[in-house]
Amino acid sequence: MKLKDGRNIYINGKSVNNILEEHKVFENTYKYIKKYYQLQEERNYHTIYESNISTTFLKPQTKEDLKLKRDVYYDIAKESYGMLGRTPDFMNPGIMSLKYHNDFLGENEYADFKQNAINYYNYISENDLFVSHASINPQIDRSKKISEIENDYSGVHVKGYDENGILVQGAKMIVTLAPLADELLIFNMPGLKDGDENYAIAFSTPVNTEGIKVITRKTYDKPEYSLADYPLSNSLEEIDAYVIFDNVSIPWDKVFVFKDIEASNSFFDKSKIRHHTGHQDITRGLVKLEFISGVAIELAEKLGLNKFVNIQEELGYLTTSIELVKGGILLCEENAQLTKEGVLTPDIDAIQAVRYHLPQIYKRAVDLIQKLAAGSMLSVPTMGDYQNENRNILIESLKSPLVESEYRSKLLNLSWDVTGETFGQRQKVYEYYHAGDPMRLSAMHYLTYPKEKLTKTVRDLLESV
Repeated sequence: MKLKDGRNIYINGKSVNNILEEHKVFENTYKYIKKYYQLQEERNYHTIYESNISTTFLKPQTKEDLKLKRDVYYDIAKESYGMLGRTPDFMNPGIMSLKYHNDFLGENEYADFKQNAINYYNYISENDLFVSHASINPQIDRSKKISEIENDYSGVHVKGYDENGILVQGAKMIVTLAPLADELLIFNMPGLKDGDENYAIAFSTPVNTEGIKVITRKTYDKPEYSLADYPLSNSLEEIDAYVIFDNVSIPWDKVFVFKDIEASNSFFDKSKIRHHTGHQDITRGLVKLEFISGVAIELAEKLGLNKFVNIQEELGYLTTSIELVKGGILLCEENAQLTKEGVLTPDIDAIQAVRYHLPQIYKRAVDLIQKLAAGSMLSVPTMGDYQNENRNILIESLKSPLVESEYRSKLLNLSWDVTGETFGQRQKVYEYYHAGDPMRLSAMHYLTYPKEKLTKTVRDLLESV
């Protein structure tokens, strides 16, 4: 990752030349992201045998390959407690899948889009670049087709093209970790209609490309407080951004879809990007669920609440849910299908089932932590108060037979940070919506699920009586 490369970043209303020096929280986040690279040095199974390529780029051909990739995803997620959802290992398996499932991309007189996908995989994997994806269009007017909206930033669209490439204009929103990424992969989710051809594009480009502006949301860190006061807010800023494209030139060899509505609408699914990034995502989600469940259990034990059967039931809901999520991950691998391109692809039905239920389990964990900590986490002294004349008073007045005063304060600070603070609220919203509207996700699962095997049993019974 080269962050001092002329990229055009705006944070909290100001242009930033050196993001790591000017915003301490990004230096901490950067350290977590770098663990993805460091783990390749520390654990040999994090790289493909006899190569320097990350295992996250591996073409899975056996169930053992999928298990290996899952182990790598799990290791990476553990470094950030599952709180960073868009680390480099998220898009890597998607880029791998695009390389092999590229028949639908086609070609035109200027470029072979299928070959571009192959070359893109080679370029990203061999250089181990961090790719952030941009697929969501700004929500301006949902009552109209995107091409009918009189706004130059309703999505990214073609302004012109020649033998050298295409010229694009527009915007994408919720581009997570864009300020720290090397490259942007731009595509659309399904939904384009006839007449939207100029928006039906997919391409990649470096973050520092001329004409690109990355405007982030407000940061959530509390720089005036210590890490012990805000252990997550001050160390894990997974910044989301609004990315502007103003007359940006994209060479043909970086284009995958050009004015092709069918290819654009099917890009995420036919490429199997959805399946392989989903495998990483639910593994990362498991780590996050394990962490927040650990917070709830530690809180209950240190506050002496775990002896009550109603609390035991609540904690048991979390521990049993962890096992169900593990089962869903194993199922997506067990039911994986080998595509004609030779890629063993995780089962999307199992992935989407986990994606639908995990956010609800996570929310229940958040609610339980708030229930356990209650008013205690609203009246925690700052850790600075343990360094002044009040130290002895606090140590004496806040201790209990089960926990020392300072540890109790740190635990309550963590509980607030992960449930009540802005950081925690963003994490909850992220889990609910990062894979799409859960209502639509569930409805689509029903519509595409092989229901015949369920209803046939019912019909057989009724016809037999």
